[in-house]
Amino acid sequence: MEDVSNEGKYEAEDLSPYYRDDRLFPYLIMVDNRIAGFILVTSPPYVTDGIDYSVQELFLLPRYRGQGIGQAAVLHIFKHHHGHYEISMFRNNTKAVKFWSALLSSLHIDAGSDIGIIEISGNRLPTQTLRFVISNEPLSVPAPIDCTLPLK
Repeated sequence: MEDVSNEGKYEAEDLSPYYRDDRLFPYLIMVDNRIAGFILVTSPPYVTDGIDYSVQELFLLPRYRGQGIGQAAVLHIFKHHHGHYEISMFRNNTKAVKFWSALLSSLHIDAGSDIGIIEISGNRLPTQTLRFVISNEPLSVPAPIDCTLPLK
């Protein structure tokens, strides 16, 4: 189980491949020139066959949540990455399930949904996977959001 160390540090997974592989896309979410969060997007061969992109991580610092910033950041991703998407999340992450369902519904995007189980460290956890297509039709990205692709 992940936790903060006695020194107050949080050891995250190694994200360095996102800066070395052109098929992985790390985005910083910037608000008023401050880092508000990040999005990690993957493409083949790091996704299921028939899928072009997957949002592997979407994180916003708590002070930026509930303001439409996450939605604007995802719209930015959709604007730059068209194709077949797959988004997987833990079903008990109700905020993520609600976020993605509401976002896709508001954009009138039909998404297929599958329920599954993943085993992590002996624990069986229910998952939900959404599959949908983002066309190359223009999407508006509301201000004041800016997603910046860090230097690789």
